[in-house]
Amino acid sequence: MAEYIRGKKVPYLKAWRLRKNLGQGELAELAGGTRGTMARAQRGDEVVSFANIRKIATALGISVDDLLDKDPEGGA
Repeated sequence: MAEYIRGKKVPYLKAWRLRKNLGQGELAELAGGTRGTMARAQRGDEVVSFANIRKIATALGISVDDLLDKDPEGGA
């Protein structure tokens, strides 16, 4: 249940999505969400549950650690 109460902002979501050549709608479909939710998460307007962070990372083909902590452009 804690996964739905606590979440995290995903600072590198847009960079990873672009790196994988995916649109917001495409990534949302792969991760089982909506384009609107993906857009809000990408802007930082929505805190994403850990369960959904795992789904997004899987859809991108990367680890959760990379999604949360690694700039795909090498800035972090």
